[in-house]
Amino acid sequence: MAAPLNTVEVRPARSSDLSEVLRLLAQLHPEDAPPDPDQAARALAAILSRDGHALLVAESDSAIAGTLHLVISPNLTHDGSPWAIVENVVVDEAERGGGIGRTLMQEAERRAREAGCYKVQLMSAEDRGVGAFYESLGFKRRARGYRKYF
Repeated sequence: MAAPLNTVEVRPARSSDLSEVLRLLAQLHPEDAPPDPDQAARALAAILSRDGHALLVAESDSAIAGTLHLVISPNLTHDGSPWAIVENVVVDEAERGGGIGRTLMQEAERRAREAGCYKVQLMSAEDRGVGAFYESLGFKRRARGYRKYF
């Protein structure tokens, strides 16, 4: 477990962060083949330009040590209040346990609240063993998720 960090800065990702974000995502999905660099650059540009999307990175000692993708979606229920989903949360293996994930999630929640969201949700594979972490942040198991991959 990493020692607690003194300074973690969470900020929106920039196009120049792509290689570091991909390095982290490879830790999240080690079974996946590395993405095509041109396709990854196009995907990042699309994320950075879309309203309601925030790709956040956490810097520790000027190095990117974590990332997550926050999506805020318009909604027709709950008096039109939007909702948010958090996806692709990963902290560098060498930095886990030092508060980076908590800081990232707190910033995502702050942004969701600021946008007027009535909820923020996420899904994580049960075999990742991160349920206690999310529960410590106030998340509750409330639904069964289904996925269909293409």
